[in-house]
Formats: sequence, C-alpha cells, structure tokens
Amino acid sequence: MLVGRALAALALVVSFAAFAADPVPRAPGVVPALDEKAALSAAEAAIGRQVPDTPLLDRNGGPVRLSDYRGKPLLVSFIYTGCFQVCPTQTRALYEAVKGLDRMLGERQFNVVSIGFNQPFDSPEAMRSFARQHRIEHRNWEFLSPPPASVETLTRAFGFSFVATPAGFDHVLGVTVVDAAGRIHAQVYGDRLRADQLGAPLRELLLNTPLVSNSTLAAVVERVRILCTVYDPETGEYRYDWKLIFEIIGGALFFLSVALYFLFEWRDQRRARRASCGAPRQASGSVA
Repeated sequence: MLVGRALAALALVVSFAAFAADPVPRAPGVVPALDEKAALSAAEAAIGRQVPDTPLLDRNGGPVRLSDYRGKPLLVSFIYTGCFQVCPTQTRALYEAVKGLDRMLGERQFNVVSIGFNQPFDSPEAMRSFARQHRIEHRNWEFLSPPPASVETLTRAFGFSFVATPAGFDHVLGVTVVDAAGRIHAQVYGDRLRADQLGAPLRELLLNTPLVSNSTLAAVVERVRILCTVYDPETGEYRYDWKLIFEIIGGALFFLSVALYFLFEWRDQRRARRASCGAPRQASGSVA
C-alpha cells in the first residue's frame, strides 16, 4: 500500500504553460508548488463522496449538470486550456485509452468529461477550440466549463488540487472514476493513462451492477462479453480471453447436458407411472 501511494505521488506532475490570470501574490523569491502529499491525501479522501450537481456549460454553451451523466460510469478529467504540454499530452493519452476501452467494453457503457478549472479563461469557446485542436472526437466525451464561483467547491469535492505558479499551474494529473449513482469510485493517477488502468475500475463497476428482473437478453450477453475481455499489454487494448470463453461454454454445455439428463429421466418415469396406472387389473376369486 505504501509503495502504491508513493508511486501515485510521483504522478503529480508540474504543468508548464502560460497562465492567463495573475498568480497568487507571494513573498519575493518564494516559488509556489503543489504539496504532493496533501494533494494525494485529498484525492484519496474524495473516494466514496457524492459529486455536487454543479451547473456547467458544454463546449457549445448549452447548460449541463453532472446529474445528467448518472446511469453510467463517468470519467472526469480536470484541465486548463492555456496549457501547451502536459494537459494536451494527458488528454490525448486519455483519448487513446478511451478508444481502447470502446473496442471491448463498448462506447455506450460509460461517459467522459473534461472540465476546465481556469475560469473565466476556460470558456465554452476555449474548451471547444482545445478539443478541436487536439482532435478529440468521441460522441460520449464532452468538454465543460463551470461558473468561476463554483470552481473551488467543484474541485474540492473531486479531491482535485492545483496551485497557480508563474509558469501556469501545479496540479494533480489523473482521472476520477464516478459510478452510475454519482459517487466517486476511484482515482487513477498519471499523465499517460493506459486502457488497463481505467479498465480495471470500469469493469468492476459494470460487472457489479445488478441485473434487474426485466433485463433483456442483450444486456445479459453484454455482461458476459465484458467479463470475457482481458487487457493485452502488447497492443495496449482489450481483447477477448478465448480460454475463458471456452471454459464458460464448456461449463454451460455440462450443466445443459445434466439438465437434459434429469429432464429425460423425469419424463420416462412419468410415462412409466401412467402406463402402470392405466393397465387392466386381473379379476380374482373362485369359479363355482
């Protein structure tokens, strides 16, 4: 656990870019920096927390609320559009990971949002330009702008820490995984996230979602399909685990054969009882 936290702390990377707003006044010679230990602690403390239903604007200026994304797992990434290196790199890496997840988990299984925290500069127009510039084209991925007054409350709820610096921002790099009910399920750290890092908590959420009584056969098949995928580190994508698929098919055929055996036995015994009850009885008694 300590080693894992130490490695996670290393994922807190300085984001170098032009900072449009004035930096926070500090004593001469003091360079502001993010407290990595405190930032990691804040992120971990947010797990299990209900995310606020903050009103936001999408990249076209339309109103959006975080509650609109309930019903499916949600990946949340905080960025600022004035960043020229780390945020674009992180976003493109996330895009590649999401495409890898789409191929096996299915693109309709989860949503993605990038939220601009440098307000008022991360406006809908700036977020739209950022998405277009970095060629993020995904129908379940939206770029959102919160009201300036809501940034502190929103980022604190997600456990996202950032510090204004003369070069831009020090901030936590990673993605927050939110469950279908709007609770924070996991924090995944790093600027170059892979499909398996995000796939683990997503699969956990998707497989642990209870099937309702009116679930369709397609929903059951989709659940089995997700169960039968495994991450391939050579390709960086998920693929079908054919060994597991054959084991499932073999087990299903075994139970089916056993069920058929008992069904045929029950049928034969029932026919035998009917034949026994319908047979004519021989009259008994002496003849005078």
